[in-house]
Amino acid sequence: MLFYLGKIASYLMAPVSVSLILLLLAFVFYRRSWLGRGLLFLGIVTLWAFSTRRVSQALMYSLEYQVPGYTIETAPHADAMVVLGGLLHSPTPAHKESELEESSDRLLEAVRLYKAGKAPLIIVTGGTVTILEGKDVMNESQAARQVLIEWGVPDAAIVLETQSQNTHENATETRKILDGRGIHRVLLITSAFHMPRAVPVFQKAGIEVVPCPTDFRTGWGEPDPVFRYLPDPIALEDSSEVVKERLGLLIYRLHGWA
Repeated sequence: MLFYLGKIASYLMAPVSVSLILLLLAFVFYRRSWLGRGLLFLGIVTLWAFSTRRVSQALMYSLEYQVPGYTIETAPHADAMVVLGGLLHSPTPAHKESELEESSDRLLEAVRLYKAGKAPLIIVTGGTVTILEGKDVMNESQAARQVLIEWGVPDAAIVLETQSQNTHENATETRKILDGRGIHRVLLITSAFHMPRAVPVFQKAGIEVVPCPTDFRTGWGEPDPVFRYLPDPIALEDSSEVVKERLGLLIYRLHGWA
């Protein structure tokens, strides 16, 4: 139930949801002119601000560089690497093959680290979140395994963690696998904006991690100034990711998971 409520909260706190709620309230209070106009103005400004690259990039940057990370060249050697899920669309009855999402850079980073000889084992985490994906979807870690094999990683070098549905469960379930293999330190691979939550969660689970962030959303150049303040659906998506991540970090700290 808590997991379900957390997912609902992340949707309701998204910038587009907050803006729609404000606009709905503006309609409800339209007869009270000062209040209705104020709510209308606030709803429009909220949606516009979070839809600009100027705001979304600043918000994303505030997360991506909280945890110093390692590159493929500078990462130390470890006995295994752990790749956090949420990186692809698993096969369904309608689509027989997996398709990569933007965060699939996590999987690509794992392949690069593996081929660089940084770790001999890739542990892929992630079960199926049925409330969001339905019941007829292949387990995400199983789908990721197929992609890794397509990219040249031997099947023997891949270990699956198939039970988790969130970052906390990623860590606790991975700990069981590591304990069974006598592994205590791993290269942790996830999106840079997710690292501030992922690192303390894994540390709380008793796992020594070397953060190897990827899927950076900032630092790729800036458009002309005028375009930084125009609405952009990609900017709105990035802003939503930041709000969701900060809400998740707050909830995890309240639970003592991070």
